[in-house]
Amino acid sequence: MLRKTDFLVVGSGIAGLTYALKVAKACPDKQVLVITKTIADETNTKYAQGGIAGVTDFENDSFEKTY
Repeated sequence: MLRKTDFLVVGSGIAGLTYALKVAKACPDKQVLVITKTIADETNTKYAQGGIAGVTDFENDSFEKTY
């Protein structure tokens, strides 16, 4: 079966899904299709040993902080 789409995102990890959300918001009249090699939650992001770090408390933390 041949499918047509405006944006094809290969991978359902954090990078792929972040891009898919951003392009869907930026281009609401376009179709975004996400494909993955297996089930949707079976991604390398899920197995990242270091996890995903983000700064949410800018008074006590920063992106530059290394400790």
